[in-house]
Amino acid sequence: MQEITVDSAYLAELRKGSPKAFEELYNRYFRMVEDMVFKFNGSTEDARDVFQEALFVFVKKLRDPDFVLTSKASTFIYAIARNLYLKKAGKATVEISMDQQQFSFFAEADPVQEGLSPTEKDSMLNLMADKLGQLEEDCRAVITYSFYQSLSHAQIAELTGYTEAFVKVKKFRCLEYLRKLVKASEIFKNL
Repeated sequence: MQEITVDSAYLAELRKGSPKAFEELYNRYFRMVEDMVFKFNGSTEDARDVFQEALFVFVKKLRDPDFVLTSKASTFIYAIARNLYLKKAGKATVEISMDQQQFSFFAEADPVQEGLSPTEKDSMLNLMADKLGQLEEDCRAVITYSFYQSLSHAQIAELTGYTEAFVKVKKFRCLEYLRKLVKASEIFKNL
């Protein structure tokens, strides 16, 4: 938990616009974003562009008085950068804004959506986002960390304070409940 405390003081400096804090931000997180971009066969130039955009989004969020960072800064920046890069690289994504969080559903990886028209996919994604919003905060967090941010069970356990075994059980239960909500809706029945 020490990193969260360090991040709190550091984030306050970023909110103020401290040039030293921005330099530290670059030193701390650029390599992480560059590695992610390289995994998707991108270049260092791609990484610089994505990192700059991710920092813009991150700082904009920090300056919003209602925004509360509920994870490590590195996790949040990584998620923003990954989403931006995949969008730029032309991966099929649909973003749905909900409670200041971005949820990306990758159409090619979602077997439920196979064979649906673009309009039906949009309806399905809106339905999923709506039903995700009906889950309790802890379920929403576990699903978001797992599927949107692609974190391991160990990383989710560290962020939530749960044990790794409990994260596995919680994720399974939350997904089952989400599936039940989606399948019970009239929209799903009509697809």
